[in-house]
Amino acid sequence: MSWFPSLLRQCVTTTSILKPSIINIPLRKNIAITILLFIPLSLKANSPDSIPITEIETKSTSRHFPFIMGITAASFLADKPINSYFVSNRSSFLNSATKITDLAGDKYLIIPASVITYGVAGYIIRDEKLTNTSLNSIQALATTAITTEIVKQLAGRARPYTERGSHHYSPFPIKNDDFKSMPSGHAALAFAAFTPFAENYSKWIYLIPVSVAAGRVYQNQHWFSDVMVESTPTTSFS
Repeated sequence: MSWFPSLLRQCVTTTSILKPSIINIPLRKNIAITILLFIPLSLKANSPDSIPITEIETKSTSRHFPFIMGITAASFLADKPINSYFVSNRSSFLNSATKITDLAGDKYLIIPASVITYGVAGYIIRDEKLTNTSLNSIQALATTAITTEIVKQLAGRARPYTERGSHHYSPFPIKNDDFKSMPSGHAALAFAAFTPFAENYSKWIYLIPVSVAAGRVYQNQHWFSDVMVESTPTTSFS
């Protein structure tokens, strides 16, 4: 976890340049939860079970963590204006479009689809590249699903539609979905599932999870920072 001290220093630097009135207790709590979500990445990088290429990519990504953390922490300041913009600019087209993009992050669809892809690639068409890619996708989905649910329970952040504000937290909501805003499960699973394919086939595939994340914010299901917090860790897990 050699990157962790520099990560913390970057967070301090990022918050120190902002107005003192803005850096309040709720924001510091947001940043603390964000750091918690990033901790498993260091464990993954140091795990003896990590294959060389994954370990190298994880270490490379970790070098950028201070900058990423600064951007992610700053995203909390944009929550309210972005939420207000989307609420004020709805359309029937976007309402329908985001229902479709939601499917790419639906756990009841994306997990079975990844398993089926792995089975077809490995046992029917015998495509080694597709087999390995889909296996990476399955592994990322498993890791992300567990991590996401843990953080949801610890944070207990209220969803935008509850109108309790972006700094309302009720830890351990258990099954109360109204307080499982952070991080976004749909966005997390979409990034976890599609990142291996984007890296091995085409970067354009990233448009799928990005559209899922944008759709969840548009639907008033998540704050902007909810999807920012989740997107980087899940791409690193993939």
